[in-house]
Amino acid sequence: MEVPEKLRIVDMKPKIAHFREEIIQGLSRTPKQISPKFFYDRTGSELFDRITTLEEYYPTRKERMIIRDNIGEICSLFQKGSALVEYGSGGSVKTMEILDHCHGISTYVPLDISASQLEETAKKLSGKYPHLNILALCVDYTTRFEIPFLQLTGNIIALFLGSTIGNFEPEDASAFLWNVMDMLGPDDGVIIGVDLKKDPSILEAAYNDSQGVTAMFNLNLINRINSEFGTSLQTSGFSHVAFYNRKMGRIEMHLEVLQDMEVVLDGKTIKFNRGELIHTENSYKYDPEEFEEIANRNHLSLEKLWKDPDGYFGLFFLRRI
Repeated sequence: MEVPEKLRIVDMKPKIAHFREEIIQGLSRTPKQISPKFFYDRTGSELFDRITTLEEYYPTRKERMIIRDNIGEICSLFQKGSALVEYGSGGSVKTMEILDHCHGISTYVPLDISASQLEETAKKLSGKYPHLNILALCVDYTTRFEIPFLQLTGNIIALFLGSTIGNFEPEDASAFLWNVMDMLGPDDGVIIGVDLKKDPSILEAAYNDSQGVTAMFNLNLINRINSEFGTSLQTSGFSHVAFYNRKMGRIEMHLEVLQDMEVVLDGKTIKFNRGELIHTENSYKYDPEEFEEIANRNHLSLEKLWKDPDGYFGLFFLRRI
């Protein structure tokens, strides 16, 4: 496919996680763990797309509602000739609501570590929005970086949707916000989607859906290990566990080992004991005041908070102090 004139795709050569090495290291620890970044192979990504449509999984639905209901106010943040910079852009589905309505945007800068998805999405959007300059950067957006080739007459509004900030440990979330702050000028800002604290039964239902799709998403890590290492671990030997840790303010996802077993990964024997938990993900939830405090510590002030009518989810608009 020919690259349109207004589309530039830049590979900033992010460090790619070494799946085999990190899996062995994680499963050799006590307690065992697997990084959630390994959820998203092709099957995992398809399962997550299914999760976002489930009745119990409210975040995607609520976030889209907030964007739609407040699109006029969101568009007012963009000066003429501005840039929309999106962290972890993925398929840019929710972002299209903004691109459809906010006519001050002249440049869209999607940031993602997946080069193939980034290129596919950027080309699709270039066809849908031929007037738009698209500068797609393949980059690890959790690190410090500079955006090349960006020439604007307006401001920058950054976007970090999907409550992905909740998957960061608090110190990592703080470091991310510091890097964002460092990129922003006085007329710029960032919109961050945050899953808010609520009744734990609602939170736990969202990660233990009745159709078992989240369980399949979690258990797909076992399938991926088999695919990468040529092993034959059975998913029936593990079960999906997700619960709200009230003290830590987070949903935890684990795989519980249902029977004693062992597997050899690249010459290293890994033993699994019945009842053992393998930690696969954290998803932190915040009260608005808690998240504002983290932002303030990183020289960002809360200018606006949009919430859905139930108060389940929030979009925080922050500016540099």
